[in-house]
Amino acid sequence: MDRLEQQLNSLFTEYREAISEPEASPDFMPALWGKIEAKRSFVFRLKRMSQLAVATALAACVLSSILISPFTHRDTQVAGSYVDMLAEAHADDTVAAMGGVRLDLLDAQH
Repeated sequence: MDRLEQQLNSLFTEYREAISEPEASPDFMPALWGKIEAKRSFVFRLKRMSQLAVATALAACVLSSILISPFTHRDTQVAGSYVDMLAEAHADDTVAAMGGVRLDLLDAQH
């Protein structure tokens, strides 16, 4: 156990020698915070701008939905399936419009 403590103490001693002690002046803490804020300011400005952009987009969506909602038709109902709607839209292309299919051609026994 003494050997581990000696190694730890020697590590702390080497670290203390490698790192210079900070200045003990009255301007030390304000200068330190100034350096920190200078590095963090870009990230905070970017964060604020992105929050503003998201809030603006949300406000635009809400405003557009409020302005568009009176013009939508609430009584629109779908009658039939997708195939029925296609058949109705292209009624000229159906087999019945072309005269149908002759069943006697399909019957091979006659």
